[in-house]
Amino acid sequence: MTGRFLPWTAGPAAWNMAVDEALLTSYLQGTAPVTLRFYGWDPPALSLGYLQAPLSAARQARCRQAGVEWVRRPTGGRAVFHQHEITYALVTGEREGFSGSVLADYQKIGLGLQRGFALLGLTVEMVSGLRCGKGVRSEDCFAAPSWYELTYQGKKLVGSAQLRRGKALLQHGSILLTYDPWFWQEVWREEARLEAAETAAVPEKVIGLKEAFGALPDPPVVIAALRQGLSEVLGINWEEGSLTAEERRLAARLQREKYANADWNNRRGRREVAGGGICPARKEGASG
Repeated sequence: MTGRFLPWTAGPAAWNMAVDEALLTSYLQGTAPVTLRFYGWDPPALSLGYLQAPLSAARQARCRQAGVEWVRRPTGGRAVFHQHEITYALVTGEREGFSGSVLADYQKIGLGLQRGFALLGLTVEMVSGLRCGKGVRSEDCFAAPSWYELTYQGKKLVGSAQLRRGKALLQHGSILLTYDPWFWQEVWREEARLEAAETAAVPEKVIGLKEAFGALPDPPVVIAALRQGLSEVLGINWEEGSLTAEERRLAARLQREKYANADWNNRRGRREVAGGGICPARKEGASG
C-alpha cells in the first residue's frame, strides 16, 4: 500500500488546522490517498479542543501581548501550547483497514509511533486505561494521558486527538521536543483562580525528547524514524508528495472563513458531535 508523505513545514495556527481539514476532505472525496505530514507552528500558538470554552478576554489579551496565536481545533481534547514540538497529522480511513472503532484505531496509530521511537532507541509505554479527566483539573492536554497515548517513565510525551468524518479520520498530535511551563504559568492562568499547586504539578507529569535523551535530538531524524515506524506497523510505503492545487485552495478558504475567524475560535462546539467516549476524539455526522 502506498501513501503520501508531506515533508516538514511550519506555519500559523489557522493554516495548520485548515490544511489538516483539507486533507481529510480530499481523502473523503477519493481524490487523495492516505496522507502523513509533520509540521510546526510559527508563531507559537495555543490550540483549544473543539468542546473547550473559548478564551476569556484577559487570556486573549495576554496571548496577544506574548505573541501567541490561538485557534480552535476540529478535534476534541484539552488545550495544547505549540512551540517546542513536532506535530504529526495522519489522514486515513476504511480503505486502509481502520475499522471505525475509536479505541482500535488509536491503538494502531499509537503502535506505529511507538515503533518509531524504538527505532530512535527510546522505549516508550502506551497507556492502557482512560485517565483523561480523572482527578485532573488542569486544562493542559499534557496534564494526563488518555487511551493509547505514549509516555516515557510515566510522563506524557505525545498528546493526540482525532476527528472522524464518514469513513475517514484525521488524527493529529503534539510530540514534545521539550516542555516549557512558561505559557501555562504566565499566560494561561487566570488571576482570579491561580490554581498554583495544579499548575506547578503539571511539569512533573510531562517529558520532552530533550529530557528523555539527555540532549535535543535532530528533528529530521525524529521525523524519519516516526515515518518508518508508521510504515512498518500500518503497512504503508510513504512516497514524498505535496498538496494538490485543490487542497491549497480549500485550505486557504478554510483558513480565511473558519480557523482565522473569531466566530469559530470564540465559541464552544456542540457536545452532541463528540463521540467514542474518548476525550480527545470527536465524531461528526455524514454532513460534516
